[in-house]
Amino acid sequence: MSGSNYFLKITVLFLATGAGIFAIWYALIREDSAVWLTSQVVHQASPYAVTETDDGLIIGNVVAGYEFSLPRGFKSLGARNLTFYLGAAGEKTCEIRHYVKKSGGKLKAENLIFELVDKNENGCEKYLSVIKNSVLIN
Repeated sequence: MSGSNYFLKITVLFLATGAGIFAIWYALIREDSAVWLTSQVVHQASPYAVTETDDGLIIGNVVAGYEFSLPRGFKSLGARNLTFYLGAAGEKTCEIRHYVKKSGGKLKAENLIFELVDKNENGCEKYLSVIKNSVLIN
Protein backbone atom coordinates (compact mmCIF):
# COMPACT_ATOMS: atom_id res chain seq x y z
CA MET A 1 0.00 0.00 0.00
CA SER A 2 2.90 2.34 0.74
CA GLY A 3 4.25 2.18 -2.86
CA SER A 4 0.99 3.34 -4.43
CA ASN A 5 0.77 6.17 -1.87
CA TYR A 6 4.08 7.58 -3.15
CA PHE A 7 2.94 7.13 -6.75
CA LEU A 8 -0.21 9.15 -6.03
CA LYS A 9 1.76 11.90 -4.27
CA ILE A 10 4.28 12.16 -7.11
CA THR A 11 1.50 12.24 -9.70
CA VAL A 12 -0.30 15.03 -7.84
CA LEU A 13 2.98 16.93 -7.48
CA PHE A 14 3.68 16.71 -11.25
CA LEU A 15 0.14 17.79 -12.10
CA ALA A 16 0.29 20.74 -9.70
CA THR A 17 3.70 21.79 -11.07
CA GLY A 18 2.43 21.57 -14.65
CA ALA A 19 -0.67 23.60 -13.81
CA GLY A 20 1.46 26.25 -12.09
CA ILE A 21 3.84 26.54 -15.05
CA PHE A 22 0.88 26.81 -17.44
CA ALA A 23 -0.72 29.54 -15.30
CA ILE A 24 2.49 31.58 -15.24
CA TRP A 25 3.00 31.11 -18.99
CA TYR A 26 -0.59 32.14 -19.74
CA ALA A 27 -0.33 35.23 -17.53
CA LEU A 28 2.87 36.38 -19.26
CA ILE A 29 1.87 35.59 -22.84
CA ARG A 30 -1.37 37.61 -22.79
CA GLU A 31 -1.19 40.92 -24.64
CA ASP A 32 -2.32 42.95 -21.62
CA SER A 33 0.45 41.44 -19.52
CA ALA A 34 3.06 42.23 -22.16
CA VAL A 35 1.94 45.87 -22.24
CA TRP A 36 2.05 45.99 -18.43
CA LEU A 37 5.54 44.47 -18.33
CA THR A 38 6.72 46.96 -20.95
CA SER A 39 5.44 49.87 -18.88
CA GLN A 40 7.16 48.55 -15.76
CA VAL A 41 10.69 48.77 -17.20
CA VAL A 42 11.87 51.76 -15.20
CA HIS A 43 15.43 50.74 -14.50
CA GLN A 44 16.43 51.20 -18.13
CA ALA A 45 17.96 54.61 -18.80
CA SER A 46 16.28 55.01 -22.18
CA PRO A 47 14.07 52.74 -24.24
CA TYR A 48 15.13 54.58 -27.41
CA ALA A 49 17.88 53.60 -29.82
CA VAL A 50 19.00 56.43 -32.10
CA THR A 51 20.64 55.65 -35.43
CA GLU A 52 22.09 58.37 -37.63
CA THR A 53 21.82 57.92 -41.41
CA ASP A 54 22.45 60.19 -44.40
CA ASP A 55 18.73 61.02 -44.50
CA GLY A 56 18.42 61.94 -40.81
CA LEU A 57 17.82 60.05 -37.58
CA ILE A 58 15.96 56.80 -37.04
CA ILE A 59 14.61 56.53 -33.51
CA GLY A 60 13.41 53.14 -32.31
CA ASN A 61 11.72 52.29 -29.05
CA VAL A 62 13.24 48.89 -28.43
CA VAL A 63 10.94 48.12 -25.49
CA ALA A 64 7.58 48.94 -27.08
CA GLY A 65 8.61 47.83 -30.58
CA TYR A 66 8.23 50.81 -32.89
CA GLU A 67 10.43 53.24 -34.79
CA PHE A 68 10.14 56.47 -36.73
CA SER A 69 12.40 58.69 -38.83
CA LEU A 70 13.37 62.30 -38.29
CA PRO A 71 14.19 64.53 -41.26
CA ARG A 72 17.77 65.65 -41.83
CA GLY A 73 18.98 68.31 -39.41
CA PHE A 74 16.99 67.15 -36.37
CA LYS A 75 18.75 66.35 -33.11
CA SER A 76 17.31 64.41 -30.19
CA LEU A 77 17.38 65.17 -26.50
CA GLY A 78 16.19 63.26 -23.47
CA ALA A 79 16.06 59.69 -22.34
CA ARG A 80 12.53 58.85 -21.24
CA ASN A 81 10.82 62.11 -22.25
CA LEU A 82 12.10 62.41 -25.78
CA THR A 83 12.24 65.73 -27.63
CA PHE A 84 13.84 66.57 -30.94
CA TYR A 85 14.55 69.90 -32.60
CA LEU A 86 16.28 71.75 -35.41
CA GLY A 87 19.23 74.05 -34.79
CA ALA A 88 21.87 74.14 -32.12
CA ALA A 89 21.21 73.30 -28.49
CA GLY A 90 21.15 76.98 -27.54
CA GLU A 91 18.72 77.93 -30.33
CA LYS A 92 16.08 75.25 -30.72
CA THR A 93 13.52 75.62 -33.47
CA CYS A 94 10.64 73.30 -34.30
CA GLU A 95 11.02 71.49 -30.99
CA ILE A 96 8.79 68.42 -30.94
CA ARG A 97 7.87 66.40 -27.87
CA HIS A 98 7.15 62.67 -28.18
CA TYR A 99 5.43 60.28 -25.79
CA VAL A 100 3.16 57.25 -25.84
CA LYS A 101 -0.43 57.63 -24.69
CA LYS A 102 -1.34 54.65 -22.51
CA SER A 103 -4.13 52.60 -24.04
CA GLY A 104 -4.05 49.39 -22.04
CA GLY A 105 -4.06 47.32 -25.22
CA LYS A 106 -1.99 46.76 -28.31
CA LEU A 107 0.23 49.65 -29.37
CA LYS A 108 -1.28 51.60 -32.28
CA ALA A 109 0.04 54.54 -34.29
CA GLU A 110 -2.73 56.72 -32.80
CA ASN A 111 -1.18 56.25 -29.34
CA LEU A 112 2.16 57.72 -30.41
CA ILE A 113 1.97 61.45 -29.72
CA PHE A 114 4.14 63.99 -31.55
CA GLU A 115 3.42 67.61 -30.67
CA LEU A 116 5.09 70.97 -31.05
CA VAL A 117 6.43 72.45 -27.83
CA ASP A 118 5.72 75.96 -29.17
CA LYS A 119 2.42 75.72 -31.03
CA ASN A 120 2.80 79.30 -32.34
CA GLU A 121 5.98 78.47 -34.27
CA ASN A 122 5.31 78.72 -38.02
CA GLY A 123 6.38 76.17 -40.62
CA CYS A 124 6.92 73.26 -38.25
CA GLU A 125 3.66 71.39 -38.87
CA LYS A 126 5.13 69.85 -42.03
CA TYR A 127 7.73 68.05 -39.91
CA LEU A 128 5.03 66.58 -37.69
CA SER A 129 3.25 64.98 -40.65
CA VAL A 130 6.53 63.62 -42.07
CA ILE A 131 7.41 62.06 -38.71
CA LYS A 132 3.93 60.62 -38.15
CA ASN A 133 3.92 59.06 -41.63
CA SER A 134 7.28 57.36 -40.98
CA VAL A 135 6.11 55.35 -37.94
CA LEU A 136 6.67 51.59 -38.19
CA ILE A 137 5.20 49.33 -35.49
CA ASN A 138 6.79 45.90 -35.14
